[in-house]
Amino acid sequence: MIRVFGLAAYWLAPMLFCLALYWHGLNAWFRDDDFVWLRLRFDVGSWRDLSAALFTPTRHGTFRPLSERAYFLVFGSLFPMDALPFRMWAFLTQFASLTLVASVTRRLTGSRLAGFLAPVFWTANASLATAMCWNSAYMQILCGFCLLLAFHFLLRHIETGRWRYYWFQWAAFLTGFLAMETTLVYPALPAVYTLLFARRHFRSTLPLWAASAAFLIFHMAIVPKQTAGPYALHFDTALPATLAAYWRWAWEPYNLAALTGYPWWVAPLCDAFLTVALLGFTLWSLRKRDWLPVLCLAWFLILLAPVLPLREHRSSYYLTLPTLGLGMLLACAVAAAWRAAAVWRAVAVAGASFYLMVMVPGAFGAARWQHERSREAQALVLGVMHARQLHPTQAILLTGIDNRLFWSVVWDGGFAAAGLSDVYLDPATASRIQAEPGRENISESFLPEEVIAYALHRGGMVVYEVAGRRLKNITRRYAGGRETPPGPPRRVDVSSPLTEYALGPAWRAREARHRWMPRRATLRLGGPRSAAERLYVSGYCPAFLLAPGPLGMTVSADGEPLSTVSITRGDARFQFDFPLPARLAGRPEVELEIRLDRVSRAADGRELGLVFGVFEIR
Repeated sequence: MIRVFGLAAYWLAPMLFCLALYWHGLNAWFRDDDFVWLRLRFDVGSWRDLSAALFTPTRHGTFRPLSERAYFLVFGSLFPMDALPFRMWAFLTQFASLTLVASVTRRLTGSRLAGFLAPVFWTANASLATAMCWNSAYMQILCGFCLLLAFHFLLRHIETGRWRYYWFQWAAFLTGFLAMETTLVYPALPAVYTLLFARRHFRSTLPLWAASAAFLIFHMAIVPKQTAGPYALHFDTALPATLAAYWRWAWEPYNLAALTGYPWWVAPLCDAFLTVALLGFTLWSLRKRDWLPVLCLAWFLILLAPVLPLREHRSSYYLTLPTLGLGMLLACAVAAAWRAAAVWRAVAVAGASFYLMVMVPGAFGAARWQHERSREAQALVLGVMHARQLHPTQAILLTGIDNRLFWSVVWDGGFAAAGLSDVYLDPATASRIQAEPGRENISESFLPEEVIAYALHRGGMVVYEVAGRRLKNITRRYAGGRETPPGPPRRVDVSSPLTEYALGPAWRAREARHRWMPRRATLRLGGPRSAAERLYVSGYCPAFLLAPGPLGMTVSADGEPLSTVSITRGDARFQFDFPLPARLAGRPEVELEIRLDRVSRAADGRELGLVFGVFEIR
């Protein structure tokens, strides 16, 4: 009985440690990219829609059908806006990975102590906090599980000679491609291992490279290339500096002093001490022709390699998988020291204790910060949901949104993810928002003053102030003294009921979140303030309009044609901009006319052209 309890404790203790360290993550809610994926469920109405939702690459250049699309579609449909099932599944996946880490390390070292310590050391690393607390980082957890499972089956194949384990490795490896692109580098792990410890099996690892090459070609063919911005790849002299930064972050928890109250020098001291200690252990092992530290460092370098070219998007959570190798290395060092003289045992205990003393508070503080950030997002979204229940037919205007809430909720569509429409921001809020790279145009998040005044005058809007985690109705105070301004706004969202007064009579009635136009439609915009301003037009073109060929669209301003553009992509959004005649500068109002070469006809005889969309002069 004692042996059974001891065995259970051996396997369960790392899981319980993970739960105790990251329990804030179990209670975390949604934020940031989570809302992009949660909105997917509204776009699925057929098998074709489901296929598009699962397999269409993102504009950032990622293809993760399993860890992002399926994860959010399944749990988002079964448990709308309830984050707990997401978090429970993420923790269960990580628990399975911890079991695999223990199994793999024990097989590599032949040491029960190393097998026990490796998942503990990996869990303690503060770089895991984001993955353990943020739903959109589940791809790190699932990818880690697939890689560990594949490597576990490789070891079983080599141990037993049974080919079924070899093919199980392939199944786990190929599944990893649906989780994250990092799976591409997996063949390097069995290649290094077999070269160091089982050379006669090296040839069996070569077909794995063919699979990675095929996926790379497929990925390059379907995923948009990132030539600029934070996700652009740079293979240049910055790579060593990026590697050095990640090595430092692996031992220095981000913002440790602020999260824990430790002096500033504790984190760099931990980095220096562990770097010297593990380097010494590696050199000592190499003198004995023990190649295990080399394998552990290879894990770190191989799993870090895919993100090294992202010099403009360095992030500590990219260390989630690479630090697995460092956790194994640290566990191997402690286990080796435990078999040596007493002095080395003391050094090992001191080093491991120092690591845990620094990492555990850093990881716990980071998890608490992640939790608080998600709870701020939850308070805002649920508050607006309650306001919608109180005002089912009126638009909602929010004031007091700060920079963090804007980027955590508004930018990625937090309200739309909750099924909320007609929620807008006060334009005065724009001054509080700090633009981020690749996210400069944030004007569409704010409602023009003209539209606000018109809506308040007609009683079609309520105003709520965001104060901390509470929303306060300030409609009467906000509307006091406002007059309906003459003329239309300079930005018109055609799908919004608040701007219907600026549309001509030909536009179709609003349907859900869009509005169709016939062959010809007009609308009024506030005129340009200078000759340098341009007209920006965005919308959506259904594929059936392009069956005969490209569709021509002509835009005119006050009767003067601006340009004719050709739309060639169906079932896709379009965006064009047009120069405006200099004579229009300073005019209070401009009438736009949109004409199409052709339209389709609905069953009831209506003309169906393009779906709009936003018109804006800026």
